Amino acid sequence: MAKTVLMTVSETQSVLTYYTENNFFTANINKKIVIGRQTENNNVDIDLGKHYVSRCHGEFNVDNTGTYYTDLNSTNGTYYNGNKLYPHQKQYLKHGDVLHIFNGTPRTPNDFICFIFSTNYFDNVNRSQIDLHNIAEVNIGRGSDKKYGISDSAVSENHATFFIARDGWAVTDHNSMNGVFINNKRINCAKYLRIGDCVRIVNSYFIYTGASFAVQQNTSSMNASGQPEEGVLDIHIAERSVWQRTKKLMLLQNINITINSGEMVLILGGSGAGKTTFMNAVMGYEKAEGHIVHDGVDIYEDFESMKYKIGFVPQQDLLRPSDTVYDTLNNAAEMKMNKKIKRKERKQRIEEVLETLGLQPERNKLVSKLSGGQRKRLSIAVEYIADPNLFFLDEPDSGLDGIMAKTLMQNLRNIANEGKIVMVISHAPDRAAELFDKIIVLAKSPKDNCGHLAFWGTVSEALEFFEVSTLEDVVRRINRKDEGGDGLSDHYIEKYNNSAGRR
Repeated sequence: MAKTVLMTVSETQSVLTYYTENNFFTANINKKIVIGRQTENNNVDIDLGKHYVSRCHGEFNVDNTGTYYTDLNSTNGTYYNGNKLYPHQKQYLKHGDVLHIFNGTPRTPNDFICFIFSTNYFDNVNRSQIDLHNIAEVNIGRGSDKKYGISDSAVSENHATFFIARDGWAVTDHNSMNGVFINNKRINCAKYLRIGDCVRIVNSYFIYTGASFAVQQNTSSMNASGQPEEGVLDIHIAERSVWQRTKKLMLLQNINITINSGEMVLILGGSGAGKTTFMNAVMGYEKAEGHIVHDGVDIYEDFESMKYKIGFVPQQDLLRPSDTVYDTLNNAAEMKMNKKIKRKERKQRIEEVLETLGLQPERNKLVSKLSGGQRKRLSIAVEYIADPNLFFLDEPDSGLDGIMAKTLMQNLRNIANEGKIVMVISHAPDRAAELFDKIIVLAKSPKDNCGHLAFWGTVSEALEFFEVSTLEDVVRRINRKDEGGDGLSDHYIEKYNNSAGRR
């Protein structure tokens, strides 16, 4: 049986798709784009040509936080994922977001305009229409035996069904891995559709017009192995702050990066730069102003479901010394894995994790008898047992000698190679520098006493950027002089912000 994988994407690029007049159109968003109605005395970038659209209806724009939309006090307003926006409200957009302009209550395809925001660039776009006359249901899945088959490994074999019910057409999700979204809100039960609704199934969009579905199916490019590129983690933090009495204390500011699935990322920074704060914000444990999106799902908005896809290993382990290694993993599997998983499959997963983390020889050993490196690997195994998509570790190599630390990092590299995103805070980065795909460097600015992004890129690019030969020297560059550093944090924050290679 074919395996369903995570939602497939390729390179990150802001793309606006809009549906009007029974047709799809696209535009890239890299500057201000005004939408509205062209007249002799009024110029707009996208002329929608509808009487219910204001002359200057709204605008898309980009700043350091991301792409946003603003309704320019239009007559009929703009709806964001089903909710009407306030005029002049700056609404930041995430992958899959849907905007509508309606002519009252829509009754025909001419009574609405639908905009879809995407951070995925696709090489191929196929557009079609599903006529709903004389049919009662449309099955969506992977394979030619479906009423609408999609050749995409992120689509489940029996993914979803559109069906006619008492009060009209509805859609249901058949417990698929990547879900069904109506106006970018994931559904957990069958939902009726309203004219204009946009249903997203992985990389395909189905716009309900009343008599049909207008379909745009996106096909991403393949990687060097001929397999689809997998999902990304989009991090957009405008700020992370706390209040001390009546004073607002800024901890982090303006961090915008995209991490690809299968990448192992090092988080580096000086004392007080906000490394742990950043990690907690990305995991959703401590929310920041901004949005963290993985495979089109906002971690902040859908934390209850996303928390099961996140693994976190803190500095201190919480292992019971009187349990064996196997019992520890078995207990973790019973607590963290889906209750529907059969006992045989759970045992198989335990064996896989023991093998991945190199703990097979210690399976029957008491936790109290393990070495420091073995205990740390067991702590990782406890979190990894549930097969999380995002894996975060705070100083996993702390207290380990060079050989043990290198072995541990190689275990994490193996996990990343399975298509996971692995993010690691380490104070001894040079011991396994070659294992990391990317590096995040955070620096605390003396100007505002706040953590900023000072670099994002590969390890070799970081060494060149900071003009050093080791990663420990990178930290020395940005640390304060009274901490033994060069005190150049502001210099490198500004250099990164001004660099042409900023991501």
